[in-house]
Amino acid sequence: MTLKLILLTGRSGDDGSYSPGDAITLPIREAIALVESDQAKPTNKKEYEKALDALAQIKNDDDEREAQVTAILEKETLIGELRALYAQVALKAAQIEGVVLTDEEVEAFVEKSMNGEDPGDENIVKDADLNPADVPENEGDKAPVKGEDQ
Repeated sequence: MTLKLILLTGRSGDDGSYSPGDAITLPIREAIALVESDQAKPTNKKEYEKALDALAQIKNDDDEREAQVTAILEKETLIGELRALYAQVALKAAQIEGVVLTDEEVEAFVEKSMNGEDPGDENIVKDADLNPADVPENEGDKAPVKGEDQ
């Protein structure tokens, strides 16, 4: 949408030079900015009011789009933080149980948790294939990792 204006001040640009009193047609954002800064006046008051309404709608749409983008970014950030917390829970539970989980086992725990499944229904290290003799007695000892030769 464009708006026709009468310039109150001189203006020059890539499209030419204009003197006060010249009539020009500009996109509504630029036209309204010139009117609001007293550098131009609209040739038709009704068209100007219509342009103001159109610009308000454009700004409202822009604000809504920006809010949606912000919400999506915030959601992605929170999902990342939640995934990191679930991974910490898996590692802490494994530490308490005296085993070391592979990255794949930690990721499986995170995925179950993110999908709303209750990973607490099963032993977190159920698939670790460890027998009680493999669990270290001292806290500083490392338990074997699933799939490693012992």
